[in-house]
Amino acid sequence: MRAPPPEPTPPIRAPKQGETAWLLVQIRWVGIASLVATLAYSVKVLQLDLPLEPLAGVTVLLVFYNLLTAVSVTRSTILPDWVIVAQLALDTVALTLLLALTGGAQSPFSMLLVVPPLLAVSLCAPLSAVPIYLLSNAAMSFLVALAVGAGPAPTGLILAFVLTSTLMVWFVLRLRLSMAAREAAIEELRRAKAEADQLVGLGLLASGMAHELGTPLTTLAVTLDDWADIGPPEGEALAPELDRMITQLHRCRAIVSRTLQAAGRERLEAAADVPAEAEIRRILATWSGSRGRARVPLVAASSLRGARILTAPIFEAALVNLLDNAESLAPGTLSATLACEGGRLELVLSDRGPGFPETVLAHPGAPFLSGSGQPGRGLGLFLARNAIDRLGGRMELRNTSRGAAVRVSLPLLARSSSEETRHE
Repeated sequence: MRAPPPEPTPPIRAPKQGETAWLLVQIRWVGIASLVATLAYSVKVLQLDLPLEPLAGVTVLLVFYNLLTAVSVTRSTILPDWVIVAQLALDTVALTLLLALTGGAQSPFSMLLVVPPLLAVSLCAPLSAVPIYLLSNAAMSFLVALAVGAGPAPTGLILAFVLTSTLMVWFVLRLRLSMAAREAAIEELRRAKAEADQLVGLGLLASGMAHELGTPLTTLAVTLDDWADIGPPEGEALAPELDRMITQLHRCRAIVSRTLQAAGRERLEAAADVPAEAEIRRILATWSGSRGRARVPLVAASSLRGARILTAPIFEAALVNLLDNAESLAPGTLSATLACEGGRLELVLSDRGPGFPETVLAHPGAPFLSGSGQPGRGLGLFLARNAIDRLGGRMELRNTSRGAAVRVSLPLLARSSSEETRHE
């Protein structure tokens, strides 16, 4: 048995390239300001004898160079790795000159040479950062060599600097690898969630279409079975039967067309801001009419005046699914209440049936979990729950003394001031 191939290492992505150029300019300004402040403190307070003219010359060149860079780049400028490496190499050389003029390897600021390789490995691809890493270590070796003729040479500083820079660069590189892996995992989760959302939407549409097609197809099947047994009617009795069958076929065609149109809008592009009570009444009336049932009685609280919700085709499909499930177990006993509680719309659908099985109540909305025991059942509650969740709502199942109840809670949208004034 062949072993599975190892998972590929996620690619190391640099930070947002549009921010790299401006970030380097900002860091350089901070470095120049710190340099000027340090020189002023050393001369005025510590009374150190420093070569001010060469130091001023290097500082002016850095200011001039950073001004040119700041003028030529914006926050959206994309810099290739070689340009970033060139800028960091120039910064490393300038820092080395400043350290050579202010004490060399014995300067307490010599460890700042570790900053360029850290920036390089943070902003560039790992291989592109190698030249800056080598240049920084060479610069420290140069500063130590300058100190050989000026007294005791801190030769151990070279080894300490190499070890420090290597460990820090390795740590930043590992951090970037971890962040790249985390970003890849998050992206995979987003992709999986998007696919799951699409499947939920398509499942709701398919389930709703299956329920809607049940009535006309049953009518056609019964009629054709009768014709197969006793033969088609003769004379004038045939025309009404044919018209009834044609009507049912047109109804099937309309159901399929409407479902296909809704499937193209399933990623909430069709979401709309609608009056809450009117939308619920419309869905209940549409369901009752398409199933040939009496209209579901709805008791709505007066506090719903002006209340609005965000709805979409998947929400209507979810409610239709819940209504079909209740009607199949307790025909003709459905009722609904609508209220507004704590900034949320509370819809309760009740029936006088046998109630939910304990397995369903213990795991509400779990897929393929049904009290009927029939294969292929148990997706209705799962699809409805996911559709309601996508709109920021919640679905709760419970049994009452009279039967089963489903509580659907949706967030209410903010009312406009004109609506509030009108309803007051």
